[in-house]
Amino acid sequence: MSNVVSLRRAEPCSSVPAHNELIDLFANRRRGRRDAYWLKENAELLQVLLASRGSMTEELDLSPYAGFIASMVEDLQFFPQYYRLFLSMALDLAALGMPQVPVVEIAKFIVDQDLTEIELSDSHRAEARLLLSRAGHVLPGDEELALRLASFARKSALFCLPNRQLAYALTHTVFHASDYGRNAMSPCADRRLALMNVGIVAWLEDNLDLLSEVVVALRLSGEHVPDVWRQAIAQAVQSLAAETGPELGPFDDAYHEYLVLNWAHAMSGGSVFAAPMASGARYFRRTKGADAALRDLSICLLNMGDGRSQDWARMRWRIWPKLSIPVRARIEAIETLPEFTQFFNGFARVAQVNT
Repeated sequence: MSNVVSLRRAEPCSSVPAHNELIDLFANRRRGRRDAYWLKENAELLQVLLASRGSMTEELDLSPYAGFIASMVEDLQFFPQYYRLFLSMALDLAALGMPQVPVVEIAKFIVDQDLTEIELSDSHRAEARLLLSRAGHVLPGDEELALRLASFARKSALFCLPNRQLAYALTHTVFHASDYGRNAMSPCADRRLALMNVGIVAWLEDNLDLLSEVVVALRLSGEHVPDVWRQAIAQAVQSLAAETGPELGPFDDAYHEYLVLNWAHAMSGGSVFAAPMASGARYFRRTKGADAALRDLSICLLNMGDGRSQDWARMRWRIWPKLSIPVRARIEAIETLPEFTQFFNGFARVAQVNT
């Protein structure tokens, strides 16, 4: 079974350190900086750079952001709906050592305009309040919001089924609660099981983007990461690289997977952005990965109707002949995890048949 994400390498490779080549790539070579996706991509890059800077040996060259910093307040005033991205980038650039970042002005504008009130999502509210607290503004209501999110993260049964919106909400709840590693989190068995359930779904789906976020969330919450996931991420990072292409998009590529794979690898003690970057690269391409098992396993259970059981030990011998060898291998890699039996209990959805 292969867990390797294969992206074509382009030659020649740049002599610039990979993380500085990445800064130039995201700041200058993918999108214009008045594009909302430019804000999103660069905010995500800076988050990973800040969270994993202990894995870097060379100094960061943040000069590609000089023009953005110069017009940051004016741009925010015109695009207030993107205030979380502006504030995130301002805080991270300042923390990474860039001078004259207008953090105070940006935070004051957000508070004066009461921009956090546009958020209907608890996850987005938590992120906004976290960012403002880092800028010196603590908003009322933080304790109630934190309690709601902590309760959400403990509902492990919710995460036995594929639901990407819920899954990413869970990982980001941990990111925000830990402030990306700045705050220690107390162990919580239910939260760990929720993350493990999401990770098992991601593994069965061959979704290394989500699996990487789960690994990061487990690390941030002080939990053990299964060796099979750590090894898969290490293999994928070794094969990832950016490639050249036309100047215009669309940039519907694997950039986010590239970022979080490297972040997860760094959290597990590996090097971040160690793969050489092609000169002029701007795309992150993923070819077909390992054979996914999620759909085949789901269809097999669905076809059994009310004959299925939530007991994996009883069901395995009935399911196995109906699955391909690669799908079996993918399941075999994680069925020995202590959490798998309880995961399958929810994944089988027996209660929906027998009620």
